[in-house]
Amino acid sequence: NQVQDQWNLLGFFDDGVIQGKLVDDLPVLGGLAELNTWGTSLDLVVAIADPQVGKLVSSISNKHVHFPLLIHPSANTGSIGNSFGKGSIITAGVILTTGIHLGDFVIVNLSCTVGHDVRIGKFSTLMPSCSISGNVAIDEGVLIGTGARTLQNLSIGKNAVVGAGAVVLESVEADTTVAGVPAKKISA
Repeated sequence: NQVQDQWNLLGFFDDGVIQGKLVDDLPVLGGLAELNTWGTSLDLVVAIADPQVGKLVSSISNKHVHFPLLIHPSANTGSIGNSFGKGSIITAGVILTTGIHLGDFVIVNLSCTVGHDVRIGKFSTLMPSCSISGNVAIDEGVLIGTGARTLQNLSIGKNAVVGAGAVVLESVEADTTVAGVPAKKISA
């Protein structure tokens, strides 16, 4: 987007809002049914910070729909070798370093920092002001809460949740929620 792509925002798709209703002065264009029958090329941004969004994305069957990578102009995307999956969103104030790979539909929210050699799996979300140290592997469907910190050389398993403000000192198992300083398992 910083180089060439620009979009005209047409509106929103939302199954929970009546078609035609205005949201932030833009119309709701319909729900999933209308999206799946849209007849022309459409770039769609899925800005839902919930790892379960993968279920929604898999239900979008329209071949006219494309998922652009969105990068805020104030984000520092780091080294040219970093890779970002389709539909990912990198917001204002983010600082990325080198050796970073984001899977599809990853959201890196406001003012996050991501150290070297970090892999973030598809449908994962870093909420605002997270810090991820170097050589961390974050599996798919992970939610890391606002202000959480993850030390280097750790892994966070599939569908795990790291609570807001947590400091992760040990790897986190899949399907586990951790919280606190230091982060401890609170559910599985």
